[in-house]
Amino acid sequence: MEQPSCIREFSRYTVLSVLGTLGVSCYILADTFFVSKGLGTSGLAALNIAIPVYNFIHGTGLMIGMGGATKFSVCKSQENQVLVDKIYTNTIYLAVLFSIAFMLPGFFCPRQLAFVLGADMTILEMTTIYLRWLLLFSPAFILNDVLLCFVRNDANPQLATFVPNSVQTLQAAQTP
Repeated sequence: MEQPSCIREFSRYTVLSVLGTLGVSCYILADTFFVSKGLGTSGLAALNIAIPVYNFIHGTGLMIGMGGATKFSVCKSQENQVLVDKIYTNTIYLAVLFSIAFMLPGFFCPRQLAFVLGADMTILEMTTIYLRWLLLFSPAFILNDVLLCFVRNDANPQLATFVPNSVQTLQAAQTP
């Protein structure tokens, strides 16, 4: 069996990552368009106030996923299956722990969080609704990021490129 060159392998991963990112960017653009058409400037303002919370959720998922998947790949290359399994399991546990930490404000204080983020009385209710849904679905967002990192590092970048767009479409259907 012939080994692919490093440059070819790097190019394949890079192109597929860029395509996945472009897909997510198109989703965000479409989401913003429909929010502005459906809810007007107040809806866009509420979205822009709430979106930094999503960035924290997404950043947390990527941080956990990339760290765990990197360690996973190193141990996998050393053929240490026991440690590979342990790393994967502990990464999932950590993702669940952070998911719970994000979900709790979604249950108990989304209104207070919206106010802290800068929502005034005209957009407070819309921002609260948006934050509630973002925070309550944080396990889906975080586990999506974690699993994509592991799939990508498990020698299947094509799957990691096409799955996020499907997940993002499902998430868009669930957000208000």
